[in-house]
Amino acid sequence: MSRWHKTLADRFGSFPKHQQLLMVANELNRASHQLDDAREYSNCLERALELLDLLSGENHWRPALRELRRARQLIAQCYIGPQPVEVQALMRTLIQLDPAAWRMLQAAL
Repeated sequence: MSRWHKTLADRFGSFPKHQQLLMVANELNRASHQLDDAREYSNCLERALELLDLLSGENHWRPALRELRRARQLIAQCYIGPQPVEVQALMRTLIQLDPAAWRMLQAAL
């Protein structure tokens, strides 16, 4: 896997909790729109995995660490799968970990 966010690790902790989660969700949303382009789909999932790893390292996410690790496992299964699969349901489930992120997503729909 490539390292996509080379400079983000240093400042990731300065982002609000909801923004961190929305960054992961954004990559999953991109992946769901790239089902016909396997390479770009994989790139989106790689970026989501990298952001999820950064998110998991933040202390304020400790209470949800089990859910974050399970989400990472599901994204990784999609990544190694033989063909792209829809990840919208996973994105919506992940967003529910933060009420502010959920409200922002609902307002956008």
